[in-house]
Amino acid sequence: MMKIDVINGLLGSGKTTFLLNLLEQKDLSEKTAVLVNEFGEIGIDGDILSGHGATVVELPNGCICCTLTADLRSQVKEIAENFAPDRLLIEPTGIATIKNLLGILNSLSLEKYIEEIRVMMVIDAANFREIAAQNRAFVENQLKAAHTIIINKCDRVDAGEISWITGFIREINRAAGILLTIHGRVMGRDSAQAGALITEEPFTQLLPEMPLKEYEQFSTSGSGIFNLTKLRDLFAEINRNTFGLVDRVKGVFQVADDEWVRLDLASREIAEVELEKGLASSKIIVIGTDLRKDLLKEEIWKCQF
Repeated sequence: MMKIDVINGLLGSGKTTFLLNLLEQKDLSEKTAVLVNEFGEIGIDGDILSGHGATVVELPNGCICCTLTADLRSQVKEIAENFAPDRLLIEPTGIATIKNLLGILNSLSLEKYIEEIRVMMVIDAANFREIAAQNRAFVENQLKAAHTIIINKCDRVDAGEISWITGFIREINRAAGILLTIHGRVMGRDSAQAGALITEEPFTQLLPEMPLKEYEQFSTSGSGIFNLTKLRDLFAEINRNTFGLVDRVKGVFQVADDEWVRLDLASREIAEVELEKGLASSKIIVIGTDLRKDLLKEEIWKCQF
């Protein structure tokens, strides 16, 4: 039987970075499999994660808990029977409904394969207030289901804001463990600094209700060499909402014969990382609302030499 850890979190919170750190620090004697899900037709995280010592299985065609319900059940069964891992790490898309996902994992058809299910939720400290205000019911449901809550990007806020966030969390979930992280790595573990910021006191201030966002996605892939300067300019334009109200972008691009970069847009910040190895093709996924998909596709491919 295998233990399952669900790495849950909102768009751009840092789930994949946290998962990568878990894989780097995992017990080498423990056989681990990873199941990742992109909200889009093209998967990127599976390519990134596959080089970190785990078997990666990717479901790239929609939300695990919605359109891929049957596929998730059969996929978990297949992983258990064919790979027999000690632990299965699942990273659903940032818009997945955790209640539905857990309903699938707790189904009788999977009972004999699963020893334990734990849920970790990653949140972005710098944008939590805004996200919680826009998606109040969704955020509350995610927090209620979590056994451990990771407050990520703590370097971007002060201690007062972290205290506010932990108070908000405790109002909804008193039992969950809380970890503070920077770039997905735990800060101050076993130190007084970390413990002092985790309060058990209830937080009574409520955020205003706002309409729940209905996300859509655009994705494309292909071959060819991209101009990195043009890509940087394009991501800056995307960040200015030129192509719609964009919440998250992930892209992997070939910029020379043997050079690849990953560009990410999350929480209104653009990050760029050189990859040690290339992929089969360049890929990009854009998630947001009111996307101008035709114009976006045209401008992406204009970034090639």
